[in-house]
Parts: sequence; structure tokens; C-alpha cells
Amino acid sequence: MPEKIPLQPLRGMRDILHPDAGDLVWLANTFRDVAKLYGYVEVMPPTLERFALFALKSGEEIRRTMYVFKDKAGREVALRPEVTASVARMYLDKMRGLPKPVRVMYVANCFRYEEPQHARYREFYQAGVELIGSSDILGDAETMSLLDEFLGRAGLEGYRFKVDNVGIHRAVMRRAGIPEEEQDRVLHLMDKKLYEEAIAAARRAATDRKMVDVLAQLAEGPGLNELREVLSGISEAMEEAERLRSLVDILSGAMPGRIHVDLSFARGLAYYTGIIYEVEVPELGVSVAGGGRYDTLIELYGGEPTPSTGFAAGLDRLLLALRMQGRQFLSEKVNRVLIIPLIPEAEAAALILARRLHEQGVQAELYHGRTRRLGKALSYASDAGYRYTVIIGRAELEEGAYTLRDMESREQRRLSLEELVESVSRRT
Repeated sequence: MPEKIPLQPLRGMRDILHPDAGDLVWLANTFRDVAKLYGYVEVMPPTLERFALFALKSGEEIRRTMYVFKDKAGREVALRPEVTASVARMYLDKMRGLPKPVRVMYVANCFRYEEPQHARYREFYQAGVELIGSSDILGDAETMSLLDEFLGRAGLEGYRFKVDNVGIHRAVMRRAGIPEEEQDRVLHLMDKKLYEEAIAAARRAATDRKMVDVLAQLAEGPGLNELREVLSGISEAMEEAERLRSLVDILSGAMPGRIHVDLSFARGLAYYTGIIYEVEVPELGVSVAGGGRYDTLIELYGGEPTPSTGFAAGLDRLLLALRMQGRQFLSEKVNRVLIIPLIPEAEAAALILARRLHEQGVQAELYHGRTRRLGKALSYASDAGYRYTVIIGRAELEEGAYTLRDMESREQRRLSLEELVESVSRRT
């Protein structure tokens, strides 16, 4: 006897069925539609990458939770935990000669070996963009506006963008003499809201501990108007604060009431250098999207200095948030048609009709089975939610006609092929 294989998926993985599968596809296509309007083109990076690609600057949390193993050639590889690093590699390999800025988008599954919990899976789906080669604050505003338009089209309500500029924190830590690797650790702790631990780590690494007092004030979340006093004398940090203020000014008209500045906010990915943001939804309790500026990542991978910015939206989390807000049917509702050939001789005509309806964008399906009683077929059509049925029996074949039945009104009409195609196309 062969070994019995468990039918359940691995822990943290999911079988995604109807309607969730269709709704995730709808969300992905809605994202693609919006991104195309902004001039982004789609790329498809591989699922499996070299571990070193992510180990450099993905951050402590992601390195700890990656699926890492050796392939048959002995290379250390990883299932991608996120996509920005892959896009940076693709840019250096194949796109660096393109006019700047380069605008790319993606929809991809990602993997993280972490404890499954509410809105957190080991395989999940992301939709994102990368704007490569622009240092302008308008680039950050563009990507945030794109994300906002996507969330609006998806029907999400009550969300807000939590925004900070990690460049402020990094400028203060550089002045404090804190090495970059320790800066990454401090920001990782801040991302986890472990502020006391973050400040303690900064003090241990600093050569100028007075600057750590400034970092501690930032961790308390001062308002934008208080920053000038907090950052007095730290010119580089002041410049980053002005970039944050400019971003808020640019977005205030297009996204009124949805921008919330939080200077204690950090993100776990270590490659961020400037503006960062997350989208919060009160019902969900976790963010549904996040992004920011990473001006040194491509240089770290061996390229020339290339300022870049982008975001990723979690499609699984977004769908869950929409469900919690009462949205049950995201994908477009269609009036499905079931074609019922009552005798074997009618099968060819049924297939021809299905293809004609498909040409008009009508979802038309064939009823199968050699034993085809009309009552049973109509009962199936009703249970399965078809709006129309088309009956093809011996009488219809002899007349060269089709019987169209409206399953809601129960009205039936005998129509020619052209009349039926026109009638159904008009109603779907």
C-alpha cells in the first residue's frame, strides 16, 4: 500500500478556492489597470533567487524567516520573501540602459517562514511598483497616489497612510557615530515598537550620546511643527524633515485626510533610506500595504548610485480587510449561460454556440453527461446560479434554432443563432 498523503496543505499555506481566488485575481487586475495609467509596465521575477540577494539588506526579521536551502548544485537559494530586491537585480541585469526613471510593476507570490496568525500566511500575494532612477519627492508622491487610487477602486474605506522619513533618523544616527549595520538594528527595534531597546542599542553603538537624546525625542513622535526645534543644528536631518513636509504638501490636495505623519514609525526592511509609509485599516489591525525610498540598494548590488522608491500591497490582507468591511462580491458579477445539448447529435451545435458567445465576452458553459433529462439539467442550472440556459434538442436541430430560457423569469423563446447571440450579449 502506498503511503497515505495528508490532504491538508502545509501549515501556513492555503488552498484558495472560489470566490476568494476570483477576488484575488480581480484585485490583481484592478491594480494592473491603475498602474498602467501611471505608465508602469509589468515584470515577472523568478520565485527562487540566490539567498545572498536578500541577505544583504532585507533586514533582520526577513533573514530570520526566509525559506532557505541548497539546490542540487549546492547553491544557497531562497524562496523570495519580497520582490524589491529581485527587481533591483533585474534592473542591473537587463534594464539599466533604459531612460530614467524606469517604472515597473509586479504581482507575485512571496514566502516567509513565520508563525501563522491573523492576516499572516507563509505564502502570500503582493502587488507592487518600483520607480527606479528618480530622487525627486514627486516620485514618492506618485507611488503613494497610485496606491491610494488602487485602494479606492478596490472599495477600501477608512484607511490612512502612516508616513515618516527614516532619513531623519539615519542622519541623527550618523551624527551620533552609529555604524550603518547598527542603524539597521535600531530601526528594526523601532519597527517592533521596542523603543526602549532601540534607544539602548543606539547608546551602546554611539560615539556622541547627546545625539541619541535627539533620537529618543523622535521615538516619542513629535509633530512636524516641533521638528525644527528637535533637530536644531543637524542640517542633514533638517533637509530630510523638509522633504517630508514637501511630500505632505503635495499629497494634501489629492489625498485629503488620509496622510498621518508619525515620526516614531519605522519599517523592518533595512534598505530604506528616506520616505517610508504603511496603509493602516482599523478593522484589520495590521497594515495592508507599505513602501518607501531606497536610494542605496542598487549601488549595494554593484550598480551606480540609483535613487529609487516603491511599495508593495498585500492582496490577501486587502481582501480580508474588504471582507471585514462587508464587501462580499468584489469580482464582476456575470450572467452565466449553460448550454444543454439534450442529444449527442446536438453537441457540435452546442460547442459552436459556446464559441460564438465567447467571442462576445459571454461566459457560456456546456452541460455534460450522456443521460440528459431536461428537468435535471434545469435543476442543476438553478442550483449553480446560471442566469440563462440554452436548450438544444431534436426539435431545435430540425428547425436550426435554439431555445433560450431565462432562469429568473422562466420565460422561453425560440431563436436563431444570430438572434440568440445578440440577445444574450445585450443582457450580459
